[in-house]
Amino acid sequence: MKKKVLIIENDQDIRHIVEFILQEEGLETLSIPEPEDLSEIIPFGPNVILLDEFINSRPGHRLCRKIKQVPALAAIPVIILSTANDIELIAAECEANDHIRKPFDLEDMVGKVVRMVNHQPLAY
Repeated sequence: MKKKVLIIENDQDIRHIVEFILQEEGLETLSIPEPEDLSEIIPFGPNVILLDEFINSRPGHRLCRKIKQVPALAAIPVIILSTANDIELIAAECEANDHIRKPFDLEDMVGKVVRMVNHQPLAY
């Protein structure tokens, strides 16, 4: 079974580029601008969640906190993507597992995702 990455990014261009690159790495992806309800992402069974810090003018770290409170999602690593200067602090506050500063180097982004995915069991 392929490892799965959920991409939550409101910029459609970034979402499509990240999705394409991760699929080229052999990962299964699901990309959405924002989940209506967290229960809708549970069936996908992501191994890693890439989360934009700015989702339709709302802070992504709030969504990160909510993800970490849902028992079915709490153990899934979250990587915050952001242009914010204090991204390290934001990621730590919401208990994200890592962060990637935008604009990001594609090889760095892929490396972080692959390393995080490879430390997770396969989703069934």
